[in-house]
Amino acid sequence: MQETLSKRPWRRRLAVLFALLLLLLLLGLSLAWLDRPLDAQAIAVAAGLPEIPAQLPPARPPAGLDFRVIETSQSRGTLEALILGGGSWLRLRQPVHMAVWVRHPRASFLFDLGLGAGVDQQFAVNHLFHRLVFGYGPVRPAAAQLAAIGAPRPDFALVSHLHWDHVSGLPDFPGLPLWVPAAERAEAEAGAAPYFLRSQFQGHQAWRELRFEGGPYLGFPAHQDLFGDGSAVLVPLDGHTAGQIGLFLTLPSGARYLFSGDVSWTLEGIARPADRSWLARHLLHLDHDEARNQATLVQLHRLMRAHPGLQIVPAHDETLLPRLPRLTAPTRP
Repeated sequence: MQETLSKRPWRRRLAVLFALLLLLLLLGLSLAWLDRPLDAQAIAVAAGLPEIPAQLPPARPPAGLDFRVIETSQSRGTLEALILGGGSWLRLRQPVHMAVWVRHPRASFLFDLGLGAGVDQQFAVNHLFHRLVFGYGPVRPAAAQLAAIGAPRPDFALVSHLHWDHVSGLPDFPGLPLWVPAAERAEAEAGAAPYFLRSQFQGHQAWRELRFEGGPYLGFPAHQDLFGDGSAVLVPLDGHTAGQIGLFLTLPSGARYLFSGDVSWTLEGIARPADRSWLARHLLHLDHDEARNQATLVQLHRLMRAHPGLQIVPAHDETLLPRLPRLTAPTRP
């Protein structure tokens, strides 16, 4: 009798352990279902997305047009499963914070500004939770890197959107003309931490309103050709924010790129297509309009399938850096 009683605590422990394992299994299955790939066809129909043209638009990129990616910082690291629906729970990712420096014979400009010299003070307004989630490593501001190679000041800047990690470097370029859609500026000025940090852009006097004066372009409803030669073309990619934009860039070599902001944080997200994880989206409320962002994501997915030679560059995908021309410091004698 005593021996039987002594076995009961072990049985209870085994039952509790089994229940916990079952709960974890159910949780894992639930997350796997919630983070399944998007139904691209259903979303395309519901959103009324236009078909992707079979031919790329003509472009006449001038000799001398090029670009360099400027890595200003990286995140402290996160599990891939949190930034990509269906991603691995065993793979560590370190999303990058980049700026893109474009040199055209008529002007040079920055697309996104990355983290700037004052980011620590800007970022300090966040609560501890957001400081942990969005923490970053050592910062090398774009302005400092350009100065180190003796580059002239850019003529203007564009940002994919006005979230803190894309516009932090703006104060490092006082008076630099910044082209932004009206809807994006309005959302930013009415917004708050952690996504919009007003100290980054309050007091900036050189705002310019970006308008899309051209018609449909590669499946997007409108475009703006910056130089009239098809080499640098802006399109609306709204959803993540009210006025997010993307930049198509065509080089003299024929290579084509699309810098797609934060529609997806990873190229895999566009290829699947899959949104960011259900946990991240519901804990952090990432998008201005989640349904609209998913429709934009699906359109990027369709564009990738129709034109596999087009290199799409999400703003934070660190795995793409080896494939892109990067700004490097001058070699010391």
